[in-house]
Amino acid sequence: MTTGGISPRSQMRFGFVSLVMVMFGFMTLMSVISLTSLTSQATMGYEIEKLEAQKEELVSDMEVNDMLILEARSLDTIMGSAVVLNMVRADSDVVAYIEPVVTVASSAY
Repeated sequence: MTTGGISPRSQMRFGFVSLVMVMFGFMTLMSVISLTSLTSQATMGYEIEKLEAQKEELVSDMEVNDMLILEARSLDTIMGSAVVLNMVRADSDVVAYIEPVVTVASSAY
């Protein structure tokens, strides 16, 4: 018995083929989404590892700079500098202080 020129068997077969096609499409879509997710996670991991390496390098540079600053501020370095070596001690115990001219300094603002 046929309905409108299509047998029931061909309707069932068409439904099975459609189901297989839809399942194949979903599997392909899920594969693409999974692959995209894994790739982005791997890329983020690489970027994080690269940034951590840069951070370690900058931290070590900062520690070296801190050591150089502390060495430059040390009393031995200051006492050995050319400016301090060229200084002369005052001859008398009398020290003359010069008062700052406040009006000149305040008029500049």
